[in-house]
Amino acid sequence: MKKLPLLILLLVISCAPVQTEKEIKFSKDLTFEEFKSNLKIYVDNSDYPNIDE
Repeated sequence: MKKLPLLILLLVISCAPVQTEKEIKFSKDLTFEEFKSNLKIYVDNSDYPNIDE
């Protein structure tokens, strides 16, 4: 019976998502081209579904 909480704990820990994405900072001092470039990188790295499909 003591093994059940340990098994549940191991399953919960192993299912945690891995955070490997690079954080992109959008500041107020960016030019439009820099903002557009950062936005493209952000969109390519995000896991949001593509609504065009």
